[in-house]
Amino acid sequence: MAPPTQLFSPKDLPLHVQIDQDGKLRKTKDRQRINLAKDCELLGLLQYDCNVFNPESRDGVVRCYPVQRWFRRCQDKKGSFTVETTAWEDTAAAAVVVTPAAATAAASAATSSPQVVNSVLSPEDKDSLRWKK
Repeated sequence: MAPPTQLFSPKDLPLHVQIDQDGKLRKTKDRQRINLAKDCELLGLLQYDCNVFNPESRDGVVRCYPVQRWFRRCQDKKGSFTVETTAWEDTAAAAVVVTPAAATAAASAATSSPQVVNSVLSPEDKDSLRWKK
């Protein structure tokens, strides 16, 4: 089982990123605080949230919707670490310093209409999706 995780507001992420998993202050080469917007590379990951409609029927349909997730790769004295910033990217704190490329990517992702992927399950696929007892 995963250890308990502390919950906090997305606007507090820049404060929490200063502390490592052992509760110690992260040290950078220039002894400055880590600035998520300026010092960390923005990375994106597109995942799909899929639902099976009418799974008991041979004509069951799988409908998938894209889910965009954002991460920042940062550097401290121990090496690089990655922070998920999906909720933080929409806050005012993230908008303080935004590169033109990141702004363009975020704008195009927000304005593009979500794509829906439909597929029909074969009987073999349906059997593999059923819970095994």
